Parts: sequence; C-alpha cells; structure tokens
Amino acid sequence: MTAAQTCHHVDDQVDIDECYMKIALDYALLHNSGFPFGALIVDHTKNDISCYGANSNTQNKLLHEQSGQLRCTQLYPSPTNDDMTNPGLDWSKQTLYTTGEPCPMCASQSIYRGVSRVVWGSSISDINKSGRQQLAINIEEVVASAKLGAGIEDNRVPELLGGVHKDECDHAFWCAFSVFRTKEYHDAMIMNNDTEYIQDRNARFPCVSFPVRQQV
Repeated sequence: MTAAQTCHHVDDQVDIDECYMKIALDYALLHNSGFPFGALIVDHTKNDISCYGANSNTQNKLLHEQSGQLRCTQLYPSPTNDDMTNPGLDWSKQTLYTTGEPCPMCASQSIYRGVSRVVWGSSISDINKSGRQQLAINIEEVVASAKLGAGIEDNRVPELLGGVHKDECDHAFWCAFSVFRTKEYHDAMIMNNDTEYIQDRNARFPCVSFPVRQQV
C-alpha cells in the first residue's frame, strides 16, 4: 500500500520523522493525488503506526488530517464510552505526520485531542502559492493561542516540527494544484512580485515526473 509499512529499521529521530513522512506522502498520492494531504498517527513510544488518513473528498472535504484522527477513534474506541476523559488511545504518545501544515481547523483539533507532536512537510504559505485556497494562519499562531480556563497558559500543546521532506511534499502539491493556477492567480503572483517563485517551482518540480516516490 505504501513504500514502507513501518519505520522499525531506523532509530534516530530525524530518520524516523523522514521515514514516516515518506509513508504519509505515498499514502496521499495513492488515495488522492489531486489533493495529496496524507496523514499518519504514530505511537512514538513504540515506533508503530496507529492509523492512516487521507482526504478523498468523496464524502466530506473538511476531513483533512481529521480523517486519521477519526479513524483512530474508530479503531481504538473508549472502553467506557467516554471519549472525553477515557479515550481508547493514549494521544499523549502520538505524533501526527502530515504532508501539509495543518490549517487552523486541524491544528485546533490536534490541540483538543492532546496529540503531543505534529510534524509536517509543506507550509501553508507554499500550499497557497501553489494555487490552493488556505487560511493564512500558521500552526504556531494557533498553538500559541491555546488557553485553559481563566486564560491560563496551556502547556499540553503539541511540539511542532515543519519542513520534513519539504521538497517532496512541495513537488506533490505544486503538480496537484496546477489546475488552480488561473490567469487571476498569475496576475496576483506578478503583483506580489512572486514570479521567481513560479519559475523556481517549474524548474525544480517538473510535473511530467509526478509523483516522485522514494523507497525507504
């Protein structure tokens, strides 16, 4: 189904993050190469995948990384039917790997769910410059806004790491979103002095070779 089902063959954290990002990207390209948002939820204490997720857009276009989180709640239901206080999965031991930086909706869900790490490939800015609609609020801003009652700082927010296999993820989004790069898009990029961005992407990310998959 993917280039690799596990990353048990690596033990360095950098290598582990890169390995799981490759799996997330392959999963996204397999299930919906036109919107290559792929996600894995990994128990980092066991180095095991808890569940996969990709938005096929067939039922609900809002299911970005949430598709993986919803799948986990189905696979690991609360043993007491109390997902609020007794979830079936220990989310504090989970890392979310996603090909694209979580939008505010998905970032918020990761905070509420209690995911302890979020790792992504492409940034919101790059996804937007590839031609796709985005909310220009990065995940750091969303995490910084998290408060407990009475405005107390929430220290249970996830650790964040972006830019893992960024080029591979950027390549996937650049080619997938070519259909959205209309005349209006090009006019706006010219106005924003971003023509060099387009030239760079076209030179480095030829869509004739899309998708690019690397074996792990």
